[in-house]
Amino acid sequence: MKIINVDNIYAWAILVSSISQVIITGWTFSQCFKIRISKVLFTALIILVSCIAIVPPTFFQIYFPIKAAILFILVFVVFKLSSESDFVKPFIFLCFLGIMCHVGIDVGTNTPAPKILMERLGMTLADAGFATSLYFIFRTAGCFLGAFILQKMAPRTFFGISVLCMLAAMVGLFVFHEKTMIHICIALIGFGNSNIFPVIFSQALLAMPQKKNEVSGLMIMGLFGGTVFPIAMGLASDAVGQSGAVAVMTVGVVYLFFYMLRMKR
Repeated sequence: MKIINVDNIYAWAILVSSISQVIITGWTFSQCFKIRISKVLFTALIILVSCIAIVPPTFFQIYFPIKAAILFILVFVVFKLSSESDFVKPFIFLCFLGIMCHVGIDVGTNTPAPKILMERLGMTLADAGFATSLYFIFRTAGCFLGAFILQKMAPRTFFGISVLCMLAAMVGLFVFHEKTMIHICIALIGFGNSNIFPVIFSQALLAMPQKKNEVSGLMIMGLFGGTVFPIAMGLASDAVGQSGAVAVMTVGVVYLFFYMLRMKR
């Protein structure tokens, strides 16, 4: 295996800054969670895992899929080491996966939305780029309206409507080849995904109100879904086109539907 970037100062700077960031993150977790092992051993574990995650893509051209897998393992290591044995209850874990899916769909939509238009309609990147703006317009509108809707509607009901909007949009992205219909589907994803995070977050806190700090930290860890989903979507799109990327997002939406069935009424 060929070693690269050994004499690249920029690569070493990236390595040092990335490992430092992981160490700081690990220290923050140790302040939020009751760590079962000594903090020295915990810090050493964090450094080891971060090196395994960061060194291969920097010096051996082994890229993001391995890094994502290591980060995923790191999360479960933190699960195992944090707080009492009953902390990560099944529903809390479902909430964590829900946050992962939400962020994955949010980040993942930005890339395939224009590419779908380019692939199916032959549009230029400049013209297709409006799809990303459209997503954020409806996501912003959904966040604003959600503040009022959730005052009148049960969170489970509104969550279900949001998921159904996204599910309908995913089906539409598979079958439609018209510009207007694709734009409608993207808008539905933006509106549907706009209030997923606050509903899941609140459900997690209500499930374990005595451990709000730990639960909050765990939910924020779910943001790394924004790393996992784009990787899977990229691999799928390389294999079968943009429909593969849509299929990956559909898996996330289906999980959110499953999560809705486990929510309290």
